[in-house]
Amino acid sequence: MEEKKLYYHQALNIWEGFCNLHSRMFDIACDEYLALLESNIEKLEELLPLKEEVISKISELELERSELIEKINHSDLVASPIAKSPELILLFSDLESASGLSALKNLNALLIDIIEKIQNQNKKNQIFLNKAMISLRDLKRGFKGQKVYSTYGSDGRTQTLNR
Repeated sequence: MEEKKLYYHQALNIWEGFCNLHSRMFDIACDEYLALLESNIEKLEELLPLKEEVISKISELELERSELIEKINHSDLVASPIAKSPELILLFSDLESASGLSALKNLNALLIDIIEKIQNQNKKNQIFLNKAMISLRDLKRGFKGQKVYSTYGSDGRTQTLNR
């Protein structure tokens, strides 16, 4: 039982790290959006190394998570090997029930929520970038003397006509 508690606390530390790093990643994604709105290329360039650093730390934690699962799989705690995080969380459900606190389960739910927020923010960033690229393309065509007309087709999509 002590071995299981040790692994449980290691898992808690890893999930807490995941939550902290993903929160930082969300903050960076929001900062990127603000920099895009302000057309602040310098700020975007400053954010890129920060983002890479956070991604690197997340990768390190992912390696720790994999090593923890590997250790547990080689112990006598499981009958069949654990392959995914939900299986790991299920392994510790008895400890969480006994303590009356579902810390790992709650951290996992928080992590999923943060990741969904990051994905939504990244979609907003991508939409903004796509609109900016279209505007730049239209400006470039205008400088070449081409006239650009945009209309909507029957399917609701934008159609661009060059004249």
